[in-house]
Amino acid sequence: MPQVETPNPELPTSKLRLHSIDILRGLAALAVAFYHIWGHDGSYAFPSIGIVPQSPNPSLFTHFISPFRWGYLGVSLFLVLSGFCIHLPYARKKFSTGSYEFKGAAFFTRRIWRLYPAYFVAVIGTALVLKIASLFSSMHVSEHFPILTAWDLISHLTMLHGFFEHQFYSIASVFWSLSLEFQLYLAYPLFLISFRKFGVGKSVTGIIILSLLWRYVALYFLHGNLISIAATGPFISMSILPARMAEWIAGAYLAEIFAKNYERRNEAKPFAKQRPVFIGAAITLFAGAILTTLFPPAWIITDPLFGLSFACLIAAVVLPKLGRDIGKSPNRISWAFINLGLISYSFYLLNSQFGWLISIFVPSQEAAPGPFFIRVGVLVLSIIPIYYFFKWFEKPFFSAPKEDSKLYPMYRKLGKLLGAA
Repeated sequence: MPQVETPNPELPTSKLRLHSIDILRGLAALAVAFYHIWGHDGSYAFPSIGIVPQSPNPSLFTHFISPFRWGYLGVSLFLVLSGFCIHLPYARKKFSTGSYEFKGAAFFTRRIWRLYPAYFVAVIGTALVLKIASLFSSMHVSEHFPILTAWDLISHLTMLHGFFEHQFYSIASVFWSLSLEFQLYLAYPLFLISFRKFGVGKSVTGIIILSLLWRYVALYFLHGNLISIAATGPFISMSILPARMAEWIAGAYLAEIFAKNYERRNEAKPFAKQRPVFIGAAITLFAGAILTTLFPPAWIITDPLFGLSFACLIAAVVLPKLGRDIGKSPNRISWAFINLGLISYSFYLLNSQFGWLISIFVPSQEAAPGPFFIRVGVLVLSIIPIYYFFKWFEKPFFSAPKEDSKLYPMYRKLGKLLGAA
């Protein structure tokens, strides 16, 4: 998912990492990873409907692992963080210069350069593993290693897989969210046009209403489903732009609030005492969103509620400080999550594949502590190869290369292709 790019108070166009945002990104990536680990067990101790029914006579271990069922919501947190991180530099410019100063060609050049190389390698590499695994049908691994078609590969490389039922989960199940992210980037210039013409508040409200209307149509007329309820049908209500833009726009709105107050952060502390309010709102909205999953008519608001809860969580983290803690050294635990946040995109792209590989030797077994903790151990060990993947295929593309770099001609060609000066 996108990296955090926030402006320096003296130089609005320069970058500055907010450690608290990196920590949240690390937590989001870890949540998704534990959801995949839980998926091999699948038992759930609480009332539920759909593909994850409540387990009869759940054990103590089932109660322990049941919260991981909601780890997939790390994607929702990523979406809100994406809206915040992508929009914040432009919101800062607006409050510094009076204009967003958005240049579409430059924006898309940077986004593709930043995200696509690692994604391309992950897709091709995973497809090769699946192809090799399919040759060993006697290993009985078809459940975890499906046989791919040419369209599976083409749709993923062109980011179109999120629009098709059979490609939604093919190759690697997490890749669907990258298709959604790309759609949000394409829509971002339209969001900015709306901000300029109608104002931010009215635009955000209108976009959320449009999202709810689409979700109503998707769920009641297009056979859509929640991703946590059914194994089929989620693409129309989960990975198509209108269905999820409420979460992303909530993050962008939070960026506007942050930017508006950032310049006067040393003069006033407007949010200094509001952290408990934000935390309380986040917990309340999160609990309400979970309850909506039990009532099909309420699925229309499920994901937007989760998005608003995460927006409140981010607000509790970033608004009371407004960057006043920049430069302070985090503690060791914070550094661990900061570093995980740094490699979270690579971690997100690859962690589920390690779960597949271990499934050959450790089959799924319901309510079994042994296999669960083996998978946790594999997840921890996977950080080592994922770090090298990050180092080789993601880190070199963090920013635009210098003119004397070997990568500069490629970057220049990409920019020209997209119309950048």
